[in-house]
Amino acid sequence: MTSNQELDLTIGIIGTHVPQTSPTITWRDGHKTVLPAIFDDDNDDVNLCDQVDIPLIKYMSKFPQSNIHSKHVKHLGKDSLSSSDVTRIVSEALSIHKCVKISGVPFTPPHDGKFDAHYLDVEFDISPLRPVQVHDVKKRCYNHASPHIFSHILSFFNNMEDPTKIECILDVPLAQESGPWHRARLEPNTRGRSDNIKGFLTYPHHDAEGTLTWVRMEVGLKFWVIFWLKSGRNDRIQLRNLAVKLADFSTNIKWIQKNCDGEVITLVPGDILILPPGVVHAVYTPVPSFATGGHFYHYSCMHLTEVSRFIDAEASYGTTNQDMEHALETLRRMLIAIPYLSPRIRLYKRPLLSLCMMATKGKHYRAKGSSAESSMDTETAEPTANIADTIYQHFGVTERKRAGDILYPGDQYDTGCEVDRVALHNSLKESLEL
Repeated sequence: MTSNQELDLTIGIIGTHVPQTSPTITWRDGHKTVLPAIFDDDNDDVNLCDQVDIPLIKYMSKFPQSNIHSKHVKHLGKDSLSSSDVTRIVSEALSIHKCVKISGVPFTPPHDGKFDAHYLDVEFDISPLRPVQVHDVKKRCYNHASPHIFSHILSFFNNMEDPTKIECILDVPLAQESGPWHRARLEPNTRGRSDNIKGFLTYPHHDAEGTLTWVRMEVGLKFWVIFWLKSGRNDRIQLRNLAVKLADFSTNIKWIQKNCDGEVITLVPGDILILPPGVVHAVYTPVPSFATGGHFYHYSCMHLTEVSRFIDAEASYGTTNQDMEHALETLRRMLIAIPYLSPRIRLYKRPLLSLCMMATKGKHYRAKGSSAESSMDTETAEPTANIADTIYQHFGVTERKRAGDILYPGDQYDTGCEVDRVALHNSLKESLEL
């Protein structure tokens, strides 16, 4: 049983890292945390976080803790990683829009117990002099569209014990982690994420370009809150409404309280969380924390990627947290690889048709705010189109029966039937002369 002292995350924080008068909150599972406090320059009695951050955190704190009985999260222990079926288990969960949490995996704690710039330098080769873009809560309170300041790693850590600042470094690419030496324990496209101590809140959003997201906690604790519709409806329009409404909590609070549900996924060191595409989530970090993570695509989740990118293209700014200009080229190369995939890889009808649509209709899925170059044709456009046409013919897609007629109606989380890989390969071989 967890002790009250272990649940109290304000110990050692109030009066040192945050003002003595900082408000606190007790979450539904018993955790007690600080609430963010940033005071107005002209009036010390006005907490700027009272307008958006604190009401949203209070709403999040009422949700139950995710557990092994969750319908929205697959919980696995470290022993599952040694199972020959783990890839299938994880893939199947992600393909039906279910998050995956794996507990008890190896992580990289500070050897001396200190979470500081030296730890990031020694363990992750992140130089203390490295320039970074910092999210500053005070700037965000005044202008949500422009929350950034430019700093460096050492300065960020020096500000951690400044009670007047709440800052976060969302993204630090770790390109060296794909190298061959002993530290190459993370996947390519790995990134570090570091939040400061005062309670940084990442507003509800779904991640850009329909990627899957994975994080592994190294230091600290984070509350990841995932949201879904109480109605259980997963049609295209309702999923769009969910993402758009939650992205503007203050304006849509009544609609959200009436129509949305959620649960809290608490991450501590040694926990890995994988989110499928399109999961609307918010993150609250009440203590000094650092996580490694990244983004990737998965063949079994392409139907979810398609819906997420549809929302990116149709909805206004603010539904995602990071632009990825390489998305179209990555999807095209995934489609080009289809004829050569190992026969052991299972493919499903709706994800495969979704991949064909996204790879051949780049402009249709161009996210609002992204550059025109992100949807330009390259040397991969022609072979992509040829493979997509063959796959369409294989599934009976014609001008009268378009791929969208198959994909757009009904449950958007449905993968459809499993693809007969032998029959598909024969179609590709005959048409493309492989």
